[in-house]
Amino acid sequence: MRRLISTLTVACVVVACSAAAAMANGTRVTNTRCGSKYTPACTKPRITNRALSAKCVAPGTRFALPKITFTSNAGIRRIQIREGARTIKQITFKGRGPTQFAFKRLMISTLQLVAGGHPLTIKVTDVRGRSTVKTLRFSVCKSTPVFTG
Repeated sequence: MRRLISTLTVACVVVACSAAAAMANGTRVTNTRCGSKYTPACTKPRITNRALSAKCVAPGTRFALPKITFTSNAGIRRIQIREGARTIKQITFKGRGPTQFAFKRLMISTLQLVAGGHPLTIKVTDVRGRSTVKTLRFSVCKSTPVFTG
């Protein structure tokens, strides 16, 4: 038992000395995701999605967007989805943020939307301040009058 304890003590001393020597030589361990000597170059964030249906959406219903995936090797800071001047969804991440995030079925209400085409502006910003913007378009059908009588 004493032999095991002395072996572990020596191993701990060796690890501590090698870490101190590395710091003295100016070598340091970094947790940077991109843009350093030992990591890939930082790239702009990306937005990938399935195509929206060409069919118009009935007025007064909820429209489900297909899966939208956001990717950034620097880390995602903010995601914003807008329809015209109205913000539908906004998420802000703290710290370094995730490198990938996805909306599976984001629902959009068509209750107050007029008939015709509507652009959705999707913007993702990474922790380094770079942004990517993508515009998707969907349309709301004209309502048909119902005669009762």
